Amino acid sequence: MTDTLPSPERRRCLGFLASLPLLGRVRGVLAAAAQPAPPPLEQVRFPDGATILVAGPDGGAMDRWARAVQPALAQSLAPGTVVQKTDVGGADGVTGANQFDALVSPDGRTVLLAPGEAVLAWLVGDVRAKFDVARWVPVMACMTPAVVVGRPAAFASRGVVRVAAAHAAGPDLPALLAIELLGERAQLVPGIADEDSLQAAFARDAVDAVLLRGHRVQDQVAALQRAGVEPVFSLGDVDDAGMPIRCAAFPEVPDFVELHTALRHARPTGPLFAAWRSAAAATQLEFGVVLSQVTPADMVALWRRAGTEAAGALDVQSLAMSLGVHPLGGPAATACAVAISADAPALTGLRTWLASRFNWRPA
Repeated sequence: MTDTLPSPERRRCLGFLASLPLLGRVRGVLAAAAQPAPPPLEQVRFPDGATILVAGPDGGAMDRWARAVQPALAQSLAPGTVVQKTDVGGADGVTGANQFDALVSPDGRTVLLAPGEAVLAWLVGDVRAKFDVARWVPVMACMTPAVVVGRPAAFASRGVVRVAAAHAAGPDLPALLAIELLGERAQLVPGIADEDSLQAAFARDAVDAVLLRGHRVQDQVAALQRAGVEPVFSLGDVDDAGMPIRCAAFPEVPDFVELHTALRHARPTGPLFAAWRSAAAATQLEFGVVLSQVTPADMVALWRRAGTEAAGALDVQSLAMSLGVHPLGGPAATACAVAISADAPALTGLRTWLASRFNWRPA
């Protein structure tokens, strides 16, 4: 028997039923289109914004750098991300670093911007330093050239080298330690407070050497060369891949390792040399931007990308060029952090040497 064709009403009913799944999909697409787009992943990670904890006073050197770095980091994190700035403590950065270590949650929403003086305080065992630099994760750094200027003959005689320095446990530490690693005996000559006094001290043969660092070091060296002294060795530098090289500001001057190898026919080794590397990096550190060691890996990657981009930002580069310093991100910033993070034998050797040679005790 032959089936009859369905009636027109039945055909319409069957067509409607067949179209229901398609109508449902269309309604779903329309509903999704009506919803606002989800925020960028970076904004989800920073729902209340990010914070730069500045280890230094409002209006100080670290605050000036924070004002330059702040917008560069914000732009790299995500459009619309608010990066706030909080200034804490004195110019040496110890108080701010203590607060970062003790009070800041390691969720990756706060970074510390601190000077090299805070790292030096930790290296020498200053009792005020309650933080552990070895637990910092680098995001960005800025390095200043540093070079020892003096009478080259004084470094080859295995005698006493008189160094213009206020005390042993400060920024002049790597010069003093380098001299003793060369087999000389470093002697402090305090009370030389400015460039004119330093030129006069060299002119009357009261000192043999001085470590020059900070802003516009090349101008400082040129002024002393007129007093008849020359660069003897630099504290070195790192390239963009994080490899040690000669100081870019003084490419014709050997670094300390080169000088030691030339004069003593061997590369320096041992815990005190490791301590020297850390002290040299800390003395050259204009500032570092760091996270806590237990920060989630995805947040570390996000900040490191932002730090690398901020190091190349126009405003940051302009300020750095005016001061004669070098902002670093990526592997170069990491290499600086590795150099600074002295291990236990280096820390013990350094603090024992300071106590035995200069009767230095942490205050």
